[in-house]
Amino acid sequence: MKSCSRHRRSGKSQKGAALVETALVLTTLLSMILFIMDMGRVLLIQQYITERARTTVRNAVVNNWSTDDARNFLVFNNTTAPEGGGSGFLGLLPSQVSSQTLGTVGEPNRRLQITVSNVPAVVFTPYLNGSFTLPPIVATMPVQSLGATNCYTLQVSE
Repeated sequence: MKSCSRHRRSGKSQKGAALVETALVLTTLLSMILFIMDMGRVLLIQQYITERARTTVRNAVVNNWSTDDARNFLVFNNTTAPEGGGSGFLGLLPSQVSSQTLGTVGEPNRRLQITVSNVPAVVFTPYLNGSFTLPPIVATMPVQSLGATNCYTLQVSE
């Protein structure tokens, strides 16, 4: 009989255990879902900027753009900056974009490299929340025009 009374007492002390376990499991599950969504958003931002840098470097090498033209195209989607300046695509600033020409003029090893750096990423996940800086995004492409310009004249022979 003593064993039955001990069993009843332990059953009464276990009454709220399911509620506590459910709260812990749901908190962990929601934190994991929030983390996955947060990291996905950060990776998506990085991928958008990477694709924008690739498009910019491609247009810059084909059209012989200056550094300012390429910088403005990446940030504002136009080779000229708007009157007020300010932030552009995903909050990018022209000061975050740099370009460098690699190789020798007129040689096939000539390349244009565009780097986007100091891009902030805000994370909302508990215990990780805050603003972080994404790693530099680099896009490089060979110069294809080899000194030609994007201005062509039509010559008609008589």
